[in-house]
Amino acid sequence: MNKLKWWLRIVGGWYLLLGLAGLLIPLFNPEMYAGGLPSAQAGDELAVAASMDMNFVVMLVFIVLGALMEVASRDPARARFFIGAMVCLEFFAYAVVNVIWAFRGWEGTLPILILHLLFGATGFVFLRQAKSE
Repeated sequence: MNKLKWWLRIVGGWYLLLGLAGLLIPLFNPEMYAGGLPSAQAGDELAVAASMDMNFVVMLVFIVLGALMEVASRDPARARFFIGAMVCLEFFAYAVVNVIWAFRGWEGTLPILILHLLFGATGFVFLRQAKSE
């Protein structure tokens, strides 16, 4: 159970950090955020605004999930279903969307894809090990 506890703390901390940074960067430096968007390079202001709005929602989701993971780390034995759901999100949502973004030409998706696969794989392995204890 100790591995799951630390998995929840580390991945949850990463989600909190990512969510907070993802909220603060566009708020305080929108030009930096928008500069990395293909739509900004094409001069499409509406697409940039839509992307920033969606980013806001996604970052709030990361903050909520990160906070829930930190709370779940107190008693991972009771949070097995939640941990399984997080593993599924890593593999079937976050990894998949990073593959799609890579095929669309977004730069920097490979390290994030590897991180999601690592989080999903370690969460799966630790969850299986905890079941056998």
